[in-house]
Amino acid sequence: MVFVFWIVVALIAAGIHLMRHKDLRSRGEVAKVLLRYWLLVVIGIGSIFGAMFHIFDARETAENIGFIPWEPQSTGAFQFENAMGDLAIGIAAMMCFWIKDTKFWLAVIIISLIQFWGDAYGHIYQMVEYDNHAEDNTGAILVFDIVNPLVLVVLYWLMGHSGKTESASTT
Repeated sequence: MVFVFWIVVALIAAGIHLMRHKDLRSRGEVAKVLLRYWLLVVIGIGSIFGAMFHIFDARETAENIGFIPWEPQSTGAFQFENAMGDLAIGIAAMMCFWIKDTKFWLAVIIISLIQFWGDAYGHIYQMVEYDNHAEDNTGAILVFDIVNPLVLVVLYWLMGHSGKTESASTT
């Protein structure tokens, strides 16, 4: 349940930021701060950690997803390719903390939405087609893969549709 950890860290960091910047109180400003930390921590750091599991603990990670038997030439190759996608999304999402262009953020959100909803589809397909109910196929990861992009989209929408937003120099 490492996803909950990253969410809590992001919310605490955003809360501290908002406490330090008391002028950021409009709905759009709060959404922007929350989105910024969600991208940095939940998507960025979380995806990089996910990539590390797919690289350095590939066999156990594949088995936890229900991809057995382990075959280095197939399952191992898939794990590495999945890790590179997670790593790319993680780095791009972390860059959003320093690149304050919200159009860049939107690009990362769209890429994350495709990746996570694509993962969710894959998990559901495995569950329905192959009766794969492994913990990391249909457990918390499935919920996270569906809900996480929704959080990004809602925060981005709130940020852009709430009137005045904070200036780039205060974030």
